[in-house]
Amino acid sequence: MGVQQSGEIIVVKRLMPSMVGAQSLFENEVHHLMRLRHPNIVRLMGYCYETKKVILEYRGKNVFAERSEMLLCLEYLPKGSLDGYISDGSSQLDWHTCYKIIEGICNGLHYLHEQIDKSVLHLDLKPANVLLDNNLAPKLTDFGLSRLLDQYQTMFTPNRFGTLGYMAPEYIDEGTITPKTDIFSLGVIIMELITGHRDYPSVAGTSSEGFIEHIWEFCFSFLSLIPF
Repeated sequence: MGVQQSGEIIVVKRLMPSMVGAQSLFENEVHHLMRLRHPNIVRLMGYCYETKKVILEYRGKNVFAERSEMLLCLEYLPKGSLDGYISDGSSQLDWHTCYKIIEGICNGLHYLHEQIDKSVLHLDLKPANVLLDNNLAPKLTDFGLSRLLDQYQTMFTPNRFGTLGYMAPEYIDEGTITPKTDIFSLGVIIMELITGHRDYPSVAGTSSEGFIEHIWEFCFSFLSLIPF
């Protein structure tokens, strides 16, 4: 973390040059965050991309090499990620807070998909990439894998990047990317947030219809306990 001259606390995210595709991820995230302005999208406060010559020992000899530093300065969100509020067995949040978080994520996605000139697909939406402010309002972060959506609303890619469990089946099987790719991830987050489960061993191997019925039963039983 760091502190700006104004006194505002910021978070410094460092990408390791040794990471596969680190430069591409860094440039992609900076490009997207510079043009995104929404209450449910994390704010980019600044960045640093510096390459310098250094002397390193290699096989007993001193050699010159290039070392890159890639830093993102982001707004500080004190409540951490949504990931920390989901535990096996039960959600740590009450229904009204869950609803507010779900609504905020939906608003952020709607902005990315519908409210800017060139739509953006997040492509790595998961609880760890949803940060919470002091009021538990959610903000989407980590746009390293994001893509601009073309005019045809559908793209195909030979490469599959993301987090298993949150990736849509058509993306995994065929490399198809549409706004529905993010909506699938959103659905998984909603189920995890409401049920508190990260996986569903009791319904493993069931049909899609059976799985949906199981989730509806859980949601209705959960909602029946909530005073409105």
